[in-house]
Amino acid sequence: MKNSTATILILVAIGLFYTFTSPQYVAVQSLRAEADEYQKVLDGAAAISATTEEVQSKYTMIPKAEIERLNKVLPDNVDTVRLALDLDGIAAHYGISIRRVQIDKQLEDNAGAIVIGESGSPYEKVSISFSFISNYSNFVKFLADLERGLRITNVKSISFMPSETGLYEHKISVETYWLK
Repeated sequence: MKNSTATILILVAIGLFYTFTSPQYVAVQSLRAEADEYQKVLDGAAAISATTEEVQSKYTMIPKAEIERLNKVLPDNVDTVRLALDLDGIAAHYGISIRRVQIDKQLEDNAGAIVIGESGSPYEKVSISFSFISNYSNFVKFLADLERGLRITNVKSISFMPSETGLYEHKISVETYWLK
């Protein structure tokens, strides 16, 4: 009788294991795997947060004057009035008065466009055409200042018409860029 009681208890234990304990064990293992995944996500978020704080602290250490210079090189928007005033300011150093300013904003949408970041958004550009009257010497100095300026500017075309007074009517078309 002792053997039969022991056998019955062993069979009951095996039955309980397969009907209750084993499914619960599998569920616990699944929950542990899910908890590990969540922990990895939390660790990744903590690393991102630490990197963000580090970059932010480095950014605050950059002098404001340098940040303003960086924003002039490639601004995050285009202020056409400010751009025209900047061009006029450069020209004024040489006694040049800019006339007939034409601004043509367009989005460059071709396969050769510069792509910034992972977003796939291309840069944007604005074309500015203007004319002025000056002698050749002041024209060269104006172009040199335009070249040395902080803002990225590409001269696309230059034309001029001579006159009998020694002054030329110059027509210039330039492009400048900004981040979208």
